[in-house]
Amino acid sequence: MAIEIGRIPANDNQPAVGIGIGIPFSANPVSGSDSIFKINYTTADQIKSNIINYLLTSKGERIFSPNFGSNIKEYLFEPLSDQTIETLKKDIEDSIKSIFPNVILKNIEATPNFEFNVLTIQIFYSVFTSTDEFIELNIPL
Repeated sequence: MAIEIGRIPANDNQPAVGIGIGIPFSANPVSGSDSIFKINYTTADQIKSNIINYLLTSKGERIFSPNFGSNIKEYLFEPLSDQTIETLKKDIEDSIKSIFPNVILKNIEATPNFEFNVLTIQIFYSVFTSTDEFIELNIPL
Protein backbone atom coordinates (compact mmCIF):
# COMPACT_ATOMS: atom_id res chain seq x y z
CA MET A 1 0.00 0.00 0.00
CA ALA A 2 1.13 3.57 -0.55
CA ILE A 3 2.88 5.54 2.17
CA GLU A 4 0.50 8.13 3.58
CA ILE A 5 1.72 11.71 3.90
CA GLY A 6 -0.92 13.78 5.60
CA ARG A 7 -4.30 12.71 4.26
CA ILE A 8 -3.30 11.88 0.66
CA PRO A 9 -1.18 8.79 -0.06
CA ALA A 10 2.17 9.60 -1.67
CA ASN A 11 1.60 7.43 -4.76
CA ASP A 12 -1.66 9.24 -5.55
CA ASN A 13 0.40 12.31 -6.49
CA GLN A 14 1.92 10.37 -9.42
CA PRO A 15 -1.02 9.69 -11.77
CA ALA A 16 1.05 7.63 -14.25
CA VAL A 17 2.21 5.12 -11.61
CA GLY A 18 -0.02 2.09 -11.16
CA ILE A 19 -0.62 0.92 -7.60
CA GLY A 20 -2.26 -2.46 -8.23
CA ILE A 21 -4.59 -4.60 -10.28
CA GLY A 22 -8.31 -3.84 -10.31
CA ILE A 23 -11.07 -6.32 -9.64
CA PRO A 24 -13.00 -7.72 -11.48
CA PHE A 25 -10.38 -8.93 -13.94
CA SER A 26 -10.95 -8.02 -17.55
CA ALA A 27 -10.24 -10.24 -20.53
CA ASN A 28 -9.90 -7.20 -22.79
CA PRO A 29 -7.05 -4.72 -22.54
CA VAL A 30 -7.90 -1.27 -21.27
CA SER A 31 -8.04 1.21 -24.16
CA GLY A 32 -4.80 3.10 -24.63
CA SER A 33 -2.83 0.55 -22.63
CA ASP A 34 -0.80 -2.57 -23.34
CA SER A 35 -2.01 -4.11 -20.09
CA ILE A 36 -4.35 -7.09 -19.99
CA PHE A 37 -5.62 -6.12 -16.54
CA LYS A 38 -7.24 -2.93 -15.34
CA ILE A 39 -4.64 -0.95 -13.37
CA ASN A 40 -5.60 1.09 -10.31
CA TYR A 41 -3.85 4.44 -10.10
CA THR A 42 -5.24 5.64 -6.76
CA THR A 43 -4.98 4.10 -3.33
CA ALA A 44 -8.76 4.41 -2.81
CA ASP A 45 -9.42 2.32 -5.95
CA GLN A 46 -6.88 -0.27 -4.87
CA ILE A 47 -8.36 -0.51 -1.38
CA LYS A 48 -11.78 -1.13 -2.96
CA SER A 49 -10.29 -3.98 -5.05
CA ASN A 50 -8.53 -5.34 -1.96
CA ILE A 51 -11.78 -5.38 0.04
CA ILE A 52 -13.62 -7.22 -2.75
CA ASN A 53 -10.75 -9.72 -3.03
CA TYR A 54 -10.72 -10.23 0.74
CA LEU A 55 -14.49 -10.75 1.04
CA LEU A 56 -14.63 -13.21 -1.88
CA THR A 57 -11.72 -15.29 -0.54
CA SER A 58 -12.64 -18.02 1.93
CA LYS A 59 -10.59 -18.55 5.07
CA GLY A 60 -8.01 -21.26 4.42
CA GLU A 61 -8.11 -20.73 0.65
CA ARG A 62 -4.91 -18.69 0.49
CA ILE A 63 -1.71 -20.70 0.84
CA PHE A 64 0.47 -19.76 3.85
CA SER A 65 -2.23 -17.35 5.08
CA PRO A 66 -4.97 -19.59 6.52
CA ASN A 67 -6.65 -16.70 8.37
CA PHE A 68 -6.91 -14.48 5.28
CA GLY A 69 -10.43 -14.16 3.91
CA SER A 70 -13.99 -13.88 5.10
CA ASN A 71 -16.67 -16.36 6.12
CA ILE A 72 -19.25 -15.28 3.53
CA LYS A 73 -19.31 -18.66 1.77
CA GLU A 74 -20.11 -20.39 5.08
CA TYR A 75 -23.57 -18.82 4.86
CA LEU A 76 -24.26 -20.46 1.50
CA PHE A 77 -26.79 -23.01 2.80
CA GLU A 78 -27.95 -21.14 5.89
CA PRO A 79 -31.60 -20.12 6.10
CA LEU A 80 -32.13 -16.54 4.98
CA SER A 81 -33.34 -15.11 8.29
CA ASP A 82 -32.81 -11.83 10.14
CA GLN A 83 -30.38 -13.61 12.50
CA THR A 84 -28.28 -14.89 9.58
CA ILE A 85 -28.20 -11.46 7.96
CA GLU A 86 -27.14 -9.71 11.19
CA THR A 87 -24.42 -12.31 11.86
CA LEU A 88 -23.09 -11.93 8.31
CA LYS A 89 -23.06 -8.12 8.60
CA LYS A 90 -21.17 -8.37 11.90
CA ASP A 91 -18.61 -10.77 10.34
CA ILE A 92 -18.03 -8.36 7.45
CA GLU A 93 -17.71 -5.39 9.80
CA ASP A 94 -15.21 -7.18 12.06
CA SER A 95 -13.17 -8.41 9.09
CA ILE A 96 -12.90 -4.99 7.46
CA LYS A 97 -12.02 -3.25 10.73
CA SER A 98 -9.26 -5.74 11.53
CA ILE A 99 -7.66 -6.03 8.07
CA PHE A 100 -8.19 -2.52 6.65
CA PRO A 101 -7.40 0.08 9.33
CA ASN A 102 -7.57 2.98 6.83
CA VAL A 103 -11.19 2.18 5.97
CA ILE A 104 -13.87 4.01 7.92
CA LEU A 105 -17.08 2.01 7.73
CA LYS A 106 -20.22 4.10 7.49
CA ASN A 107 -22.89 1.48 6.96
CA ILE A 108 -23.44 -2.11 5.88
CA GLU A 109 -26.83 -2.93 4.38
CA ALA A 110 -28.02 -6.42 3.54
CA THR A 111 -31.18 -6.85 1.48
CA PRO A 112 -32.56 -10.35 0.91
CA ASN A 113 -34.32 -11.25 -2.33
CA PHE A 114 -36.39 -14.30 -1.40
CA GLU A 115 -37.63 -14.83 -4.96
CA PHE A 116 -34.12 -15.44 -6.33
CA ASN A 117 -32.58 -16.52 -2.99
CA VAL A 118 -29.91 -13.81 -3.21
CA LEU A 119 -28.56 -11.52 -0.54
CA THR A 120 -27.36 -8.10 -1.73
CA ILE A 121 -24.73 -6.62 0.55
CA GLN A 122 -23.89 -2.92 0.23
CA ILE A 123 -20.86 -1.56 2.08
CA PHE A 124 -20.56 2.20 2.46
CA TYR A 125 -17.19 3.49 3.62
CA SER A 126 -14.64 6.27 3.27
CA VAL A 127 -10.89 6.20 2.67
CA PHE A 128 -8.50 9.14 3.11
CA THR A 129 -10.01 12.15 1.34
CA SER A 130 -12.56 10.06 -0.57
CA THR A 131 -15.88 10.24 1.28
CA ASP A 132 -18.35 8.26 -0.84
CA GLU A 133 -17.01 4.79 -1.56
CA PHE A 134 -19.45 1.95 -2.18
CA ILE A 135 -19.23 -1.80 -2.79
CA GLU A 136 -22.16 -4.01 -3.74
CA LEU A 137 -21.97 -7.82 -3.60
CA ASN A 138 -24.77 -10.15 -4.70
CA ILE A 139 -24.38 -13.43 -2.87
CA PRO A 140 -26.52 -16.45 -3.76
CA LEU A 141 -27.69 -18.19 -0.59
